[in-house]
Amino acid sequence: MKRKPRNIIVFTAFIFLILLGIMLSFIMDTEFWALQNNPFRDSKLNILVVGYDSSINGPPRADTIILASIDLKSKEMGILSIPRDTRVKIPDYGMNRINATHAYGGIELTANTLESYLGVQIDYYLETDFQGFARIIDAIGGVEIEIKEPLNYVDKAGGLYIDLPAGKQVLNGDKSLQYVRYREEVKGDIGRVERQQRFIKAMVKRLLNPDIIIKIPAIYKETRNTVNTNIPLQDAGPFVWLIKDLKLENLETVMLPGQPEYINGASYWIADRPQLDIVINNLIRSKEYIKNSQYQLTVLNGNGQTGLATSISDELNKFGFKVSRVGNADHYNYQETLIRYFAEGDQKTASEIQQVLGGRIELTKGSETKQHGAITIIIGKDYLEE
Repeated sequence: MKRKPRNIIVFTAFIFLILLGIMLSFIMDTEFWALQNNPFRDSKLNILVVGYDSSINGPPRADTIILASIDLKSKEMGILSIPRDTRVKIPDYGMNRINATHAYGGIELTANTLESYLGVQIDYYLETDFQGFARIIDAIGGVEIEIKEPLNYVDKAGGLYIDLPAGKQVLNGDKSLQYVRYREEVKGDIGRVERQQRFIKAMVKRLLNPDIIIKIPAIYKETRNTVNTNIPLQDAGPFVWLIKDLKLENLETVMLPGQPEYINGASYWIADRPQLDIVINNLIRSKEYIKNSQYQLTVLNGNGQTGLATSISDELNKFGFKVSRVGNADHYNYQETLIRYFAEGDQKTASEIQQVLGGRIELTKGSETKQHGAITIIIGKDYLEE
């Protein structure tokens, strides 16, 4: 009987060491899970952040949409603000405003739509509603910002009351929500996006303040209770290491370039595609994406399933590849997916494609029409079995 307390102590210490080991493994790990499973990416992490409105008038729509891209090597962060009225093609729903994606299919549909629209891979997403946003701001101790002129607006039907005086002040959660939601008459949603970008910089400055460490338990609690995300727990360590090296001067905020237009009586934000491509290349896309854009791929259906070559082409486009031709192979009895490359220098890229699609790679020489940068993919029946 005298040994029981000692046994309990030993057992408790054993459990503690296990938990400590798990915690340290998270903290010491510096590699993000999403990039561990992506053969084409090692320099950029893209995170979609969405704030959505209430469900008073039906399924909630996305009110604030931001794509943050972090360069893991230079520790620079680019933030692309996407106006909620941006006109996009929504899978299975046709042309509409981007904010409608959240009402149709939640943040997953918003992410899928933006991946196709922007031509980038989104690694993680997180979303919260208005009240969740306010509670998180309260948890970090508010955000200091200078308001250039008084902001006043009342929408009784929508439950929105905004009353903010001009001047430098620390905004609590409720007042921060008023600030980022205010929509002026002249600039409309564009003016609101500009304020949201100023708020983001002020919030990042607050998060980089050394005293934030004592608020981490409260921040974690509110985040866990109010935020929906697909970021796995094991990425806690990599994010800790990443955040400690971020600097405010390395933060760049850009709004999706474009102009307002009326189409069939509805107001939209129409992107300036040439300007948007420049922004995406410089702000969001990784170095690996730029390298992949130099390749010309041919994707052929070798198993007979309708539309498969097209869907695979769309997936490869997200990694930067240009698919020059989509069609059918010489027959539909390919048992194994075949990735053919025609120059020895393209073996590495062919192997990376193999990690995504499976199958095998094959060097094919002696073709005068094929050269460096050309890869042919024949989709076999093994792809359907995965």
